[in-house]
Amino acid sequence: MRRNVRGAARKAGLAAVTTTVVAITSFGVSTPATGDTAGAPSPSSSSSPSSPSTPGKSGTPSAQAKAGAESSAAAVDWTLLHSENFSAPINTGNAPWVRENYTTPFDTIMDDSGQWYRNDYGPAWTTAFNSFATYRKEFQVGQGGWLTASLSARDWNKDGVIESPPSITTATVGGAPAAVLNVPDHTGGAIFRPTNKLPDQYRVEYKLKTIDFGGKRNGSIEYNGKINGYSTQGCKTQHPWGEGSRSPGWSGNAAAPYCEWQDVRSGPYGYNGFHFMSIVDFANPAPRNNHFWHYRRKVLMDSFSQHPDRVGSGTGGRVCNSNTNQYYNYRDGNFNTVNMWISGLPNWTPGPGGLAGNSQWFMTSCSGGVAEQQLSSAAELQPELMPNQSYTFAIERDATGYTLEASGNFARVGQKTLRFHRPFIVNNAPIWHYNVKPSEYDGRYNATLVQNDVNGSASWPNQWPAGSQYPDYFVIGDLYTNVYEGSASLTDIRLYVPQTTQPTTNLALNKPATASNQCAAAEAPAKAVNGSWTGGNSDKWCALGANKWLQVDLQSNTPVGRFVVRHSGAGGEKASWNTRDFDLQVSTNGTTWTNVASVRGNTANVTTHTFTPVTARYVRLNVITPTSDSDTAARVFELEAYAS
Repeated sequence: MRRNVRGAARKAGLAAVTTTVVAITSFGVSTPATGDTAGAPSPSSSSSPSSPSTPGKSGTPSAQAKAGAESSAAAVDWTLLHSENFSAPINTGNAPWVRENYTTPFDTIMDDSGQWYRNDYGPAWTTAFNSFATYRKEFQVGQGGWLTASLSARDWNKDGVIESPPSITTATVGGAPAAVLNVPDHTGGAIFRPTNKLPDQYRVEYKLKTIDFGGKRNGSIEYNGKINGYSTQGCKTQHPWGEGSRSPGWSGNAAAPYCEWQDVRSGPYGYNGFHFMSIVDFANPAPRNNHFWHYRRKVLMDSFSQHPDRVGSGTGGRVCNSNTNQYYNYRDGNFNTVNMWISGLPNWTPGPGGLAGNSQWFMTSCSGGVAEQQLSSAAELQPELMPNQSYTFAIERDATGYTLEASGNFARVGQKTLRFHRPFIVNNAPIWHYNVKPSEYDGRYNATLVQNDVNGSASWPNQWPAGSQYPDYFVIGDLYTNVYEGSASLTDIRLYVPQTTQPTTNLALNKPATASNQCAAAEAPAKAVNGSWTGGNSDKWCALGANKWLQVDLQSNTPVGRFVVRHSGAGGEKASWNTRDFDLQVSTNGTTWTNVASVRGNTANVTTHTFTPVTARYVRLNVITPTSDSDTAARVFELEAYAS
């Protein structure tokens, strides 16, 4: 986050318009609030949608609040597409650190080598920028590599050795597997992103297990030998991507030594933070300077851990108590804020010494879910409770707009789900680059970004033209390479897509089935493809032994994109006998197999597994752990395969 020095409201961009809305939460109804008429929060009694086997309407209000909560939000039935719980160690594939040469920048404006800085600071900025080298590392994670881990690090003296490299590894956190993001120096970065663009409609969620990116611990900003999450060793400044040459509190001279740039650890520019989740408007995002990101985000949830020096004698902003729907001053909180907000239109002509960036609109229960142009936090985390307690963050995109959701035990208010829907356009105030395809937008907000600065001028036309498209990508972690330092752990990253009318032809129905073995003559593999699972204990395949598998010959090569498995509980047996750990595989020859779904820790009676369709003649269920108790038999009442 980039905010004014004392946390005052940012006024650039569109002014808020006024209407009246009632904020409805699971704790009751608030007083009316004014703002831009963004959708009111939809209450929820849980922090995640229904289980993958029984997708539900994420965003469906509780009964007492249903009447008014969904005036803007579309109810969507979600089905699980991808999931990663980090139970297996991350395989980096020996991915190397590669020096960044900026031959293919994301843009020429605010990217690390952007022209904006040269026009503002002059030739001395180029010297500062070239005084170090930046290295990147990326590797795919998860089933089919659906996630990508992206790291950035600085080589201070350009000797080819990275002094404090960040990392993403796996570990057991709070008794469960998790990914650990560690950024030991504020010039590094570490994020997760999707390898491919997100669908037009989706829900992304994950659980945050621990976080140590600043904020107070037990009432103090100094803890564990750190200051606001930063190491106390050496200087830590925004060099070379400063706040702008005319920002107060420093000389504005790009030739100044590193230590004389804006201090990120303390002082009027001191802050730390973490991106719980952001949706950005370009492909393959990677860590960059913080000012770049202020021009590339659509919607986001982040923390903003200011140092008391930055707050000074001001309020530092405001935080919503969602139980009372009253704000309290940031300076009176624990500095571990959860900000739920959208990016609006930018100031097209920032002026000399300014920076390109979008207007910022914050949503809270205190505003009735209305997005307002004032720094307003929706809640505060309690890091001291972690990892025994975790927080869930989710973002949805439906046909009408975006929904931001955060669940957990928040300071002052306790366990709660905060959920705000914001339509793509409200009273002519759009979410920046909301259109993921050209048909969603008519070009009405197109304009030219203009910089007239002391050391140069430039203009960048067609910043949002008709015919444009900006597919969504999410980012989770530390995006910034000139501020933010610390560590965090997370797990259960899940991507859901809308549940559509599925093809009804079961490709496996009554096809030849074989298996590793069978428990009895009446429990042969053919029983798992006979179209029935209600005929009692003899209406299933059962197997014992060390290696248990069920295979079906579809009798011709055909597209397969979905499996449905009906486990023990679906046939009326014990739910503890539902297949716990298993892989679903496909093959064209019955010899070479490819995993299309890997399930660990299942307890559901019926599981559905959707994936990008592949050509297959043979399908196989490979059982790894048959049950959740001491029973050693595998039991499957039906294995179904569909084209999509």
